[in-house]
Amino acid sequence: MTRVVSQNTMSNVRDQHGRIRPLATVLVAVVAVYIGEQVWLKKVQPHQRPTLPASTIPSTDIAAPVFKDGAVNGTFDPAAQLVHVPASPYAGLLTEIDIMIHQGKLSEAHRKLDALGPEALSDVTVRMNVATLWNNVGVAQARAAGEMAPGTAAFKTAVTINPRNATAYMNLVLAYWESKNAALTTDMLEEAARLIPEDPMPHIILAERLIEKDDLSSATAHLEQARMRSADFPQSQAYLQSQIDSIERARQSEQKFHSRDSSHFTVKYDGGEDYEVWTRVLEILEEAYRDIGRQLGRYPSKPLLVVLHTRETFQSATGGPAWSDGLYDPSLGRIKIPTRGALTDQAWLTRVLRHEYVHAVLDDWLQGRRLPQWLNEGLAMQLANDAPPDIPDFVRGDVRLIKLSVLEGPWVGLSSQQAVVAYLEGNSATKYLVERYGIGPVRDLLDRVSKGEPFPAAFEDRIFISYEEFERRWVDNLNLALQSGRT
Repeated sequence: MTRVVSQNTMSNVRDQHGRIRPLATVLVAVVAVYIGEQVWLKKVQPHQRPTLPASTIPSTDIAAPVFKDGAVNGTFDPAAQLVHVPASPYAGLLTEIDIMIHQGKLSEAHRKLDALGPEALSDVTVRMNVATLWNNVGVAQARAAGEMAPGTAAFKTAVTINPRNATAYMNLVLAYWESKNAALTTDMLEEAARLIPEDPMPHIILAERLIEKDDLSSATAHLEQARMRSADFPQSQAYLQSQIDSIERARQSEQKFHSRDSSHFTVKYDGGEDYEVWTRVLEILEEAYRDIGRQLGRYPSKPLLVVLHTRETFQSATGGPAWSDGLYDPSLGRIKIPTRGALTDQAWLTRVLRHEYVHAVLDDWLQGRRLPQWLNEGLAMQLANDAPPDIPDFVRGDVRLIKLSVLEGPWVGLSSQQAVVAYLEGNSATKYLVERYGIGPVRDLLDRVSKGEPFPAAFEDRIFISYEEFERRWVDNLNLALQSGRT
């Protein structure tokens, strides 16, 4: 008789985080929202290798378009400018450089632009066109690489020559933002907002920074500015409104909270909460920082914020699924958990905090790039020191599996029963991955993904088998376990 995991196993696998991607990142990529009131499941016979189904969770892709010309590989497509060569002794040279840029002869164009002396730039019209040419060199460099960073030096030169070149200025802002360059200051973002008043991006990036400082009211004001400037992009406008609503919900629920800092965390709590709870929370988190950091070889780049809600207010304050025990919200940069019963069930508290801490570390590491959800959740369970048993230890007879590729996107639309299956699979596949191939290659895999390499290619590079072959071997291993009678 086929037996799907029973509801009484939910306490081991029900931790869920809301996968809301960082604000600016989501506006230069696609938000994949998986919805599933039904999941078609494929039986896995104990003595027969299964043929797993293709995509089985229906999906709706909500495009979040860039507010410029489009996106290249999930990054910005920088804006080029037309060159209007003036009638001057330099007209022939500037025309030649413009042609070189269009032909992709960037090194030659770069050398000729560098050779222009102060006398050429003394003419205002020539100077403006030279700045435009430098911007276009940066655009060509960025497009060739599929990311903004290679064009940074050229954009900076363009802005130095002509600080009022709004296109070059915004390209430099986006290059700095994309590469997390400390040169992107608040003053620079405010200047960008003045130079390009119709562009929402400076306000979105300013809102991100204010959220990091937990200044939610000011962040909301900038998101309102961004929303008003995105009338031509209804889906982005709708997304921004949803973020404004989320921030306002958090602001209202946390407005009377107190906070306490440790070396690497800030914990916010209701003043009525027991002193012992948040003291214990900080102890667990600092231990997680040391232990999980050692295993992953990675630590958060900035202090993490943890918000403790009462059980009664947790779901309304977070918007998480009814079956969730905690969540990590990267758009607001905080872990959120309920605290009722925390001291009477410290094993639960430790598991939930460590689980969500892993999500926070991975999110910080990947910088908005997507890791398959089954691996994200699987690593969180494995590193929480209280992972559920593997699938063969739960069941006898047939096992019902969902194809791993189907479990790559968010799980927020799953029912409680579907979520149990998804968590068990994520834990099982991740456990097999780490035990069979080692944590070192998994760390290398994560690092490759963080640098923009597609997951299947990074997987094959570091695990030395294809993603599909890994899934086949994992399922074979499950079947061997069932056949051997370890259940």
